[in-house]
Amino acid sequence: MNAIESLKLASDDAKEAAPGYKLKGNMGTLDLMFTVLAFSAPLGVVCGFLSFNISFGIGVPIAFLGVTVLMIMFATGFTNMTRRVPRPGAFYTYITEGLGRPMGLGGSFLALVTYGFNIIAALVFAGVAVNNLIASFVPTAAISWWVWSLAMLLVVWAMSYFNVEFSAKVLSALLVLEIIAIVIFDVAVISNGGPEGYALEPWNPASLVTPKLGLLLLFSVGLFNGFEATAIYRDEVRDPLKTIPRATYLAIIFLGVFYAISSYGLILASGASNAVAAAQANPAAMMPDAVLKYVGVFANQVVNVLIVTSMFASTLALQNILSRYTHSLSVDGVLPKYFAAVHPKHGSPYRSAMAVGAAGLLALLALIATGGKDLSLYGAAAGIAFYGMLLLLFMTSIAVLVFFKRDPQGGTKWKIFYAPLIAAIGVGVVLVTASMNIELLIDAPPAVMWGLVGLTYLSIIVGIVLAIYLKRRGSVIYDRIGRRID
Repeated sequence: MNAIESLKLASDDAKEAAPGYKLKGNMGTLDLMFTVLAFSAPLGVVCGFLSFNISFGIGVPIAFLGVTVLMIMFATGFTNMTRRVPRPGAFYTYITEGLGRPMGLGGSFLALVTYGFNIIAALVFAGVAVNNLIASFVPTAAISWWVWSLAMLLVVWAMSYFNVEFSAKVLSALLVLEIIAIVIFDVAVISNGGPEGYALEPWNPASLVTPKLGLLLLFSVGLFNGFEATAIYRDEVRDPLKTIPRATYLAIIFLGVFYAISSYGLILASGASNAVAAAQANPAAMMPDAVLKYVGVFANQVVNVLIVTSMFASTLALQNILSRYTHSLSVDGVLPKYFAAVHPKHGSPYRSAMAVGAAGLLALLALIATGGKDLSLYGAAAGIAFYGMLLLLFMTSIAVLVFFKRDPQGGTKWKIFYAPLIAAIGVGVVLVTASMNIELLIDAPPAVMWGLVGLTYLSIIVGIVLAIYLKRRGSVIYDRIGRRID
């Protein structure tokens, strides 16, 4: 079969299949923004991670603002691709367009691995969070974390079967509760001023001049996970050319400003001169102690409840994202076409959602069988998910540069070259920093740690090899890679 015949066959197949494979939805900008922000779990970040960031230096608030600018640089090229490449698939599609089908398929497999570890991390943390909540009321209660993790997975699995707008409503409601809780804390602490009063040092760029600047930026970038998922919902939003860019920029700005203010509040709660030492001594206790001191015991209980709902929202968002990546690969024929079906009533990728839920269940059962400790499992899964996301952001940044170099019709020089170049350099530096400090990122024995890192690169290699194999066979599937024929 020659190339022309392959393309003709692919086109003919696509014309028959496309109507049954297109997802349906009518999300607006706020619906989409809340959906992807839920993945980030802002309350979980503020309660569980900001203190870790502060342990690297007092300049966390200004660092978040700097990273916000970097992510906006990335979004400039990313959303420009949305306009120029009007197809779903997000990372999968954009990497394919810029770096070719083999790298695109490698990127898609990396996305599956990355989001897969993300959902496992969220489920494990959710189980721990439920146990902590119960223990705050009944200290003698002893139920294994995985019981709650399995229960949450089953609920999320069922919800992903339905239209994305159903999930969006649930995620929006839960996210609003998270935001309210954090705003109350921020107002209580900042209005009080803390034991030492207000300090400008956390906002001073000079505070970033520290030997641990690389680590501070690394862990700040990691907390922006989620905004990039806007493009995966292309077929399910009201107006992709407007909704996706708006939701992407709003999500980035919200996360940056929100984390900057919340980290400042946490620093004030301990006192600027003592914050770094307090974070280094006991990062897990920093936020709970601050909540108890400035808001009260009842507020601490409410936060415990909302951490559980935050993890539920994050898990649901991840389940939906993974389902759509699986759907895109199935539409292209890389995965079985059976999973490409769209529900006739809900317009959801229901078969892909069921497959992703089943895979998550098997993965969770495997982890339970190992008998590993909950926080160790979480640390390993969350760390490799973060590393995989950095790889995806870097690959996409390079793909955007190459795409617009080849076809510079996407707008101003700033949009098609300078902003994407700044993003590629910035994300590249953070990726190198992560690689050089991988033991801080992945909480696991050396053999497991390097095995997980190797898995991210192996997933890319498998995708590349499979694409080359399909090309050499003259398969029409190769022509479809990257959702090129819908």
